[in-house]
Amino acid sequence: MDLTTLDVVKDWLSITSGDDDALLNRLITQVSGAALNYLQRPSLTRATYTELRDGVNNQRMVLRNWPVVTLTSLSINGTNIPPASSVMSPGYTLATWDGTSSGIPQELTLRGYTYCRGSSNVQIIYDAGYALLNQSFTIPSGAAITTQCVLGTWAQDDGIKTTTGISFTAVAQNISPAQGQYNVVPGLDGAATYTFNAADIGTSLLISYSFIPATLENGVIEWVGERYRYKQRIGQRSKSVGGTETTSYNLAGMPDYIQQMLDGYKKFLPV
Repeated sequence: MDLTTLDVVKDWLSITSGDDDALLNRLITQVSGAALNYLQRPSLTRATYTELRDGVNNQRMVLRNWPVVTLTSLSINGTNIPPASSVMSPGYTLATWDGTSSGIPQELTLRGYTYCRGSSNVQIIYDAGYALLNQSFTIPSGAAITTQCVLGTWAQDDGIKTTTGISFTAVAQNISPAQGQYNVVPGLDGAATYTFNAADIGTSLLISYSFIPATLENGVIEWVGERYRYKQRIGQRSKSVGGTETTSYNLAGMPDYIQQMLDGYKKFLPV
């Protein structure tokens, strides 16, 4: 998945022509892939994961992907474990996202049950990724809603439903939505505009969507910019200017300052 867009990169580089669009798109894809590999994450947006884990006869387990959006099921030796209905009732409890931009791995704790010792005898199905769920909006008179995530850039539509539970259907950007449908267009400012049919004006909605954390995207943008400028000085470590000044270049695969931006999102537990 690409962690930024062509328009954002061109804006940061102050490029107005389309001459290098193909090159920049390749660099965005390459750098995004390198960043995800470094982070050891398959995705940053909401996705469903099924983990098969070995029970070790304890009551705590840390999930491999975070932030966790929803936990669908937990089973041990084929037996479904329910969520705990109160602080004293048996079942599982999941540590919530700590609210920071990067978050930390979340612990799944049992009460009244045990992760019995076994090989791949624990199955956990859950959704994880940087996502905002069920954001409340009412379709205004213009039949369009613009979402703005303060934590990062809109990246993926995760569905819309009414407050009574009726789902809306997404259509392509170039299709005018009928009643009960919508399309969504991301903007350069990190927001996205959802457009609806006039017949749905006044409907109260719950909108869910994923985002790319701002710090991480900035690291990718600057890394793309670094690789783009490199074509003008391939292999150069330094350059003398007028014999009185020398400019040095960083030839590291990933500059240190970009690594620092990414490190907070890197997967490190569990193995």
